[in-house]
Amino acid sequence: MKKTKTVLSGKQLLCKGAAVLSGAALLAGWILTGNTGIASEDKKIYEEAASLQPVVDEIGFQDFKLKDYPVAMYDGKHDYVFYEGEIEKREPVLETFAGTAYPVGDHFEVIIPTMKRFESLLSLAGGVEGMASGSGYGEEEQTATIWHEAFHAWQLSSHQIMGERMTPEDFTEDMETASGQAGKTEEDFFKKEVDQKKDVKKELEQEMRLLKKIVTGSAMEKGKIDEVRNAVLEYRKLEDGRREKMTQEAADAERRCELTEGTAYYVEGIVLKAEKGSDKGGQTYKERYLETLDKYEDGRGKYYRIGMAKCLILDQLSPDWKETMDFSKSLDEMLDEAVSAVK
Repeated sequence: MKKTKTVLSGKQLLCKGAAVLSGAALLAGWILTGNTGIASEDKKIYEEAASLQPVVDEIGFQDFKLKDYPVAMYDGKHDYVFYEGEIEKREPVLETFAGTAYPVGDHFEVIIPTMKRFESLLSLAGGVEGMASGSGYGEEEQTATIWHEAFHAWQLSSHQIMGERMTPEDFTEDMETASGQAGKTEEDFFKKEVDQKKDVKKELEQEMRLLKKIVTGSAMEKGKIDEVRNAVLEYRKLEDGRREKMTQEAADAERRCELTEGTAYYVEGIVLKAEKGSDKGGQTYKERYLETLDKYEDGRGKYYRIGMAKCLILDQLSPDWKETMDFSKSLDEMLDEAVSAVK
């Protein structure tokens, strides 16, 4: 690979017609390096993802470009890496079932299974939550996943996350240290420090219901800023009270996961909505993202929803928040500042 720029980890989403034309133009320019064997379906998915750059530009995060990050598709035997107009076949870096941002040498890449491999594994597993057979995970969802994982690569390559920066070397070292040590993942940490503590879990469930009520309520829809502000103040009081019962490490881990995963999930949702078109996209977005904002699940998943909800509230209170965002502050700090600025 020619890639030399350091891209950091994601550890701790216009007009549809214009997008299709853009994708077709890009597809004509691809160079296949050697006998790649990559399916046309997967090439189409990458090209569609690349064609949606104008959609993502409209979201407002500055300098976030998919083309800056290699995207590797793993078919069970080889990786097929899309980067700088070429597709390179190589030995696999990671045997993966889900999309991820992963260290490769001195940079990070998006690595996802090909659609055929994903469908095969999903069939063998009998489906997984949110992606069970018949739930509608297809090419459009795969495209949105590419953008989600690319966002992780971008956010950490361009910014320090709440004052901390992690290089690919740091990430690899952490993985090696945790290898073979049960209970050392962030998933395990949240289960132990949040999910298995009945009082903390009960209060977090209450907070999630309030967040959903704010996002989907009439005050947001009608732009009643004072009502939204007051509801956010109520929410933040509940959240701060709960976190007083937690260790600083656990509270910071929550803030970090909301910040990194919540913003990526927010981008993913916008991309999927655009992919499916105005009518179907709006309904899918509502069902898949908005109606599930209060869905509690053990581990990290709930923080995707909590973080996304906070992004949507920021859209109402401080529409330009993405233009100056540098990931140095938590979403809570940004909400507090937005609330204070409401006149």
